[in-house]
Amino acid sequence: MEEDYLRKEKVQRYEEFVDKRLKPDLVKAINERDKVFHQQKMFLDLKKNIENLEKNGITSLRSMVNLGSEVYMQAEVPDTRHIFVDIGLGFHVEFTWSEAMQFISVKEARLAR
Repeated sequence: MEEDYLRKEKVQRYEEFVDKRLKPDLVKAINERDKVFHQQKMFLDLKKNIENLEKNGITSLRSMVNLGSEVYMQAEVPDTRHIFVDIGLGFHVEFTWSEAMQFISVKEARLAR
């Protein structure tokens, strides 16, 4: 009888630990992983876009830009040889295509770790 009571109490403590500590940690870890996957996808997309610009020799383009709340506006980029890349913490740096490709390679390696 005493053993059953101790076993149930021990199981209850483990369940509380799993519910109060491990599950929230798991949710946090999954959210962080998803952020890293999103960043990796964004840099891969940017890399592909730069490669397409270089391959096709495109130096100007027209595009639709989302202003927010699904409101779009037509934009014209007269010179695509320089692009602004979000390097984090709200900072953007103007890069040439080759500089951006180098930055992307470094960033992808860091995100892979």
